[in-house]
Parts: sequence; C-alpha cells; structure tokens
Amino acid sequence: MNTTDIDINITCNEGRTPLHYSCCHGNVDLSQYLIEVQDSDINITDNKKWNALDHSAGSGNMKLVQYLINNHQLPLTSIALLQAVCSTKLSLIKLLVNEYKLDLQVKSCDGMQAVHCAAQVAAIDVLEYLVKDCGCDLDRVGGVDNCNVFHYYTWNGHFLFVKYIINNYPQYTSLLHSTDNDETLPIHYACMSGVIQLVTFLIDVMKCDVTTEDKIGYTCVTRACESGNLDLLKLLIKQYNLNPKIFSILSSPEVAVLFGHVHILEWLRQEYHIKVVSFKNGVLPFYAAQYNRLYCLKHLLNNYSFDINATDPRNDTQSTLLHIACQEGHVAIVLYLTSLPQCDVSAKTSNGSTVLHLSCKSRSLPILKHLVEEHQLDLTIKDYNGMAPVHVACEEGSLNIVKYIIDHSPLSLDMTDSFGRTPLLIAAFSKNLPIIRYLNSKTCNISILDDKGFNVIHISAKGGSLDILRFFVDGRYCNPDITDASGRTPLYLSAQEGHLEIVEYLLDSPSYNKPRVELVDMADSNGNTALHAACSQGHPDIVSTIAGAYKSLNIDIYSINEKRQTPLHLAAANGHVNTAVSFLSATTGTSNHEKLLGAVDGDGCSPLHLACQNGHYRMTLYLSE
Repeated sequence: MNTTDIDINITCNEGRTPLHYSCCHGNVDLSQYLIEVQDSDINITDNKKWNALDHSAGSGNMKLVQYLINNHQLPLTSIALLQAVCSTKLSLIKLLVNEYKLDLQVKSCDGMQAVHCAAQVAAIDVLEYLVKDCGCDLDRVGGVDNCNVFHYYTWNGHFLFVKYIINNYPQYTSLLHSTDNDETLPIHYACMSGVIQLVTFLIDVMKCDVTTEDKIGYTCVTRACESGNLDLLKLLIKQYNLNPKIFSILSSPEVAVLFGHVHILEWLRQEYHIKVVSFKNGVLPFYAAQYNRLYCLKHLLNNYSFDINATDPRNDTQSTLLHIACQEGHVAIVLYLTSLPQCDVSAKTSNGSTVLHLSCKSRSLPILKHLVEEHQLDLTIKDYNGMAPVHVACEEGSLNIVKYIIDHSPLSLDMTDSFGRTPLLIAAFSKNLPIIRYLNSKTCNISILDDKGFNVIHISAKGGSLDILRFFVDGRYCNPDITDASGRTPLYLSAQEGHLEIVEYLLDSPSYNKPRVELVDMADSNGNTALHAACSQGHPDIVSTIAGAYKSLNIDIYSINEKRQTPLHLAAANGHVNTAVSFLSATTGTSNHEKLLGAVDGDGCSPLHLACQNGHYRMTLYLSE
C-alpha cells in the first residue's frame, strides 16, 4: 500500500475507514494487519460515531473484540453492547455484560435498547437472556419513533417470533394495540413486511384494528402497496373490505410508484380505472424521479403520454423531472432523461436554478460532468440570487466539484453573487478550509468585500472559524485589524459572537498597520469597542480576557460610545449580571470602579437606571448593593 501512496485511513461517504469495514466483517487477521503493519488509526469514528470496536462487536467475533480491548485499550461503550446484541452472538453479549460490566439498560443515540435490537433481528435466545437473566423489560419503547418490541418484530415480518412472545409473555399482548409516535400500529408494520401469514394472524386471531390510519397517512392498504405483495393487497381490499385509498392524500398509486412497484400500480389502474397521466395532476413520474425508481419512471414515460418537461404539481418550485433527479443525485435517471430528445436541459426552476446548480446542490460530480461535457451547459450561468454553480458547490462543501468548475471555467474563481459574495466568501461562511486553501492556491482575490463590507477574515471571526482565521493571518494573506463597512474589527465580531478562542488568538496576533493599543481599543462607527460588544451580548469570559489585555497594555478601560454609554451600561441594559461582575472585577481597587458605576449616558442614565428601566431585578440588586 505504501508503494501506491494510498491513504490507509481514507473514509467513504459514511465516514468509514478500511479498518472499520474489516472489523465489521469480523476478519481478525486483516484487522491486525491494518493496525499493526499499516498503522491504521483505531480511534477514528465514522459518521455514526462508531469506532473499530463498535464495528467488531457488530460482527459478533469475540476474538476480534477481545483483541481490540486487550491490545489497544479501546473504550467499551453502549454502542458496542447494542451492536453485539444485533450480532445475535449470545456468548459475546454475556462476555460484555458479565466480564466488562456493560449496562444493558443503556440506549443508543436514537433511543433503542437491547430488547429492541434483539426484536429487530429476531434473536429469541438473546431476548430470553435479556429478559430472564438480566431483568430487561419487554414493554419499553425506543428508537426515533418510540416503537415497542412488536413494532420491531412485525416490521421485519417475524411471524414465529411474534407468536413466541404472545405464547410465553401473554402479559405483553396489549402492546400489539399500542402505537408509536406516528400512531403506527404493529399491524401496519406487518402489512409493510408483506408476510400474509403474519397479517392474517394479527387480524383474525389477535383482533388487531386493520382500519386505522397513522399520522403520515398510511393505512394497512398503503403499507401493503409499499411491500410490493399484490396478493396481500388484494386480500386486504377484497376479503377484509378495506378502502383501496385511490384518491386520498397518500394514495395507493402514489405509494406503489414511490416504492417502485409497477405491478401494484398496474393492478390498481385496471381495477379502479385510473387515468394515470391526469391522476393528481400528473404527479406519479415525480415520485419515481425523486425516489430513484428508474424502472418505474421508464414504465410511466414509455407507456403513457406524460410531458417530460412538465413541472412538479406538488409545489410551486417549477421543477421538472430532470431538476428533481439532479437535486437528488440520481445519476441513472439523469442519464435516461437526458437521452430523450424532448428533454429540456436548459429549463430553470422558480428561483432560477438550472440542472447545474442542482447537481452541485446534490454534490454529484458525475451528473455535473455529464451535463457540461455532453450537453455543453454554461458553468457561469446564474440563478435569480446571482449564484453560479461554483457558489452552490462552495456552499455545499464539495471540493471535487469546485476544482472541476474552476478547471473548466476559470472565470468562476472570483464571480460574485447578488450579495457580493465570491466563492471564497461563501466557503468561509460554510467553514470549509480545504476549499479555501484550494481557492487561495488559484490566487483568488481575497480582498473582495461582500455587500455588508465583510471579507473572509470578518466572516471567519464572526462565524467562529479559528482554523480559517489562522490560515489567513498566520500566512500573512490578510490583515487582522481590517474593519468592515461598520468599522468593526475581527476582534469586535468574535467578541460579539462569544468566540473566546478567536478573541485570545487575535489578542496575541501582531497587527500589521496599527499599534497594539489602538487595535484592542478600536471602536466601530457607533463608538463601540470589542469590550462594549462582549458586554452587550453577555460573554463574561471574553470580557475578562479583553479587560486583561487592557490592563497589560495600560489602556484606560473607561470608554464610551456615541451615546456616552460605557460597556457597563450595555451589560446592565441587557441584564447580564455575570458579565457586569467580570467587567467590574477588572476595575476593583481603581478609580474607574466608582466612575463606571456612576457614569451617565447621553440621556443622563446610569447603569442602574438602565437595569431598572428594562426590568432586570438581579442586575438592579447587584448594582445597588
């Protein structure tokens, strides 16, 4: 690997490294090789915050789990235990509980507990151990939607396991009639699974209510459409006399297309004489495009006279099928649609977005390349907000797309949108240092200001992006004391927003053009200093830090703005007691202490007046003591 210069810690879209995949597979030899020979970083976590040990537990390989614990001291977490339950390896679960004392009552980030994981994978022996040996409760709810064990069993169509629970734990039978957060019953999930035996058992034997509708609009009929089981759909409609839901909000034809079941759609069409093209103003192809149902989309466009350039009837975005496919990043559907001669690749949405903008929005370089190279679309085209594709790419943080656009359209480098923002400024707003480094390497203009008078330094200071600020200041690309259109310095903006690390960094950074004393005490166009800003917004730690700089630089802390207000006036007016304490603590034992307490603004009001005027009881008590 070293000879080909491959990054051994490279991550996929889910944030997983090769080591994660090796551990997930449970391959001990390969995992050892990646760690000990290739020096893979065992501490990297994926997008779910799972590390190598969590993935190993999910594989169920006890030897690999013990290797990572004993040899590399990876910490055991609740994730590892729940993953072990999902692996169905009872011996591993017992090891983690008995030897490593992990708590089975823990919850995953989405609220699932061990019993829910066991129900999801239908592991009866694991469930028995959890309930009988460990005292776990079967009636707990968990997961994003607060599902019970029957929801998880029926979701996956585990008929025998549902019967097992009913026969062995009859006290929990009532859970079959309980809903989750979306008011979905286990019978709904059973219909979604498509297992007819399970559905009929729940209806005929357990007397589950088959007529209900959940909050989303799904019924047993539409869940059967989702499953793709036509026999189940016919059974529910004809034997149990359920409403076929043809013209409801979430109708059966829509669900059939949404999940790509052409045979369900065609049966519904024939059975209920549906006019497919005019059904709900021609909505069906848009579901197929949005949910990447290529076969279904081809079926609709090839067999029915849909207008390929029609706009989405579900909203007023004026999006065509191609717009939706680009925005969702569905490469195959884009290739299919653009192969049709009648497809208008130049159409715009209601905000002026083109397929290029939407491809950047979905971060799909293959789609963008196809549209530019096969259809010769202009990369400098702007939407109604003046944004070109490069602006969208910077906003979405796609470095590969930004590189492609700059390589194929050099004029995009310093293009401004309607708000005066260049790609560099948008990348700063998005806090994307890799894109910023790239744009800077292409010698972009870093002195351009947006309509608010902000340059990249102001945006970084205000947004709390210390790494970006360091890049420009330490690299001497930008002046750290530059002011925006309102006379505010980066120090002022970071103090106002409460970014302590940036305040500390800027106080330690040498100014290019001004004496250090003047930089720290620099006022904006209203006469407010960084100290005023921190007091106004209530950041006591920043107030203490800046006050310390005043003291070390021998600057008089008594300063007033154009309204003759001191920083203490602003803290009092906004009720920031802790901030006032920090500010006055810096003046203890000096003449400024009493002077600040008695200072009056242009209206003759002291800090105490302002505290009372704005109804701040605690502040009034503090100032009057």
